[in-house]
Amino acid sequence: MNLNYIYALFLCLFCHSMSAQEAWEGVGIESNYFHSNMMRHSKKITAPLAKHTATFELSLTKKFKGTKDWQVRRGYPEAGLGLFYLNYNNKDLYGEVFGIVPHLRLRIITKEHFTWSLRAGMGFGYVTNPYQRVPKNNLENETIGGNINNFTPLQTDLRYIVNEHFEVQAGAHLIHVSNASFRRPNFGINIWGIQAGLRYFPVTNKPQRIARDLPVLKNRILVYAKGSIAFIEKDLPDGGLNRIYNAGVFATKRYLGKNKVILGVDYTYNTAMYANLKYNQRHVGQENKYSSQSSVFLGNEFEFNRFGIVVQAGYYLKKIDQQTEKYYQKIGGNFYFYKQETGLLKEGVFSLLLKAHTNRAELLEIGLNLGF
Repeated sequence: MNLNYIYALFLCLFCHSMSAQEAWEGVGIESNYFHSNMMRHSKKITAPLAKHTATFELSLTKKFKGTKDWQVRRGYPEAGLGLFYLNYNNKDLYGEVFGIVPHLRLRIITKEHFTWSLRAGMGFGYVTNPYQRVPKNNLENETIGGNINNFTPLQTDLRYIVNEHFEVQAGAHLIHVSNASFRRPNFGINIWGIQAGLRYFPVTNKPQRIARDLPVLKNRILVYAKGSIAFIEKDLPDGGLNRIYNAGVFATKRYLGKNKVILGVDYTYNTAMYANLKYNQRHVGQENKYSSQSSVFLGNEFEFNRFGIVVQAGYYLKKIDQQTEKYYQKIGGNFYFYKQETGLLKEGVFSLLLKAHTNRAELLEIGLNLGF
């Protein structure tokens, strides 16, 4: 065989091997064990609190090295996807939870062998034993009303870097499970505690970072039109789903090339309240008026390329019938399906926001925002 062909084949295999190895730089497997106790975040929770709960996590994680501008702007963060198993140590009452959660990790302090980081995620969890009448009676579980729930773990870690393949960590966490009143009852479950874990990187945990000058992004102001819908059960479990419509206008101002401050107004129409007023013959002829809310809100968005983490706080200008709350909060995420620096339409966004009144989740909004 011609030696030139052998040399070419060897060179191709070598280049492919180097390319594959480079692609796996910073990619690792993470495993954590969480020891927790349940919080009584509402006086209406009368069932026994879960104690000494156990959660196991197995995740795939990636350290970004700066191939995209946003990775450099964010200080080379990490992202991952985790599988969770949560045992409340009381299967007859609370059951178990199987979750899948995408997450982001930001470093707060980094030294040669130590790192302090913050990790946040939001995904879905399947609860095996929620409130139900049939086929198996479980009326005592007043915290979770359905099988499909939001699963949100928040944690902070101190990590020791053993070598370029292994890292060990320990820290504290809060894990929230609820369905945003999609099915009642829905007080939700919050557990808090400590965790410890191990991370293994087959190639290296120190990918070669790409440092470069970034284009300057203007601190532009955009105006958005928004619309969203949510579904809730009203008052009684196993009832029909009611629609909540929301529309509004808001403006954002970008700063530091990676964040946005948000200011806007909202209008909400609650079909569950309309049905309640009709049934009880309250405010006859004015049911629509007393089934709507309006508010102003202020917030911030932390952008990660096509994704954004959103936090908002709002004040009601007009309340629905029998409402006592003055303020509300929203937290969730945005996905940018369209994003341009020029042109009339500059951003198109799908949003998923959890609305709450302090420690009580009200609904989960699915929305569309267009920015000009």
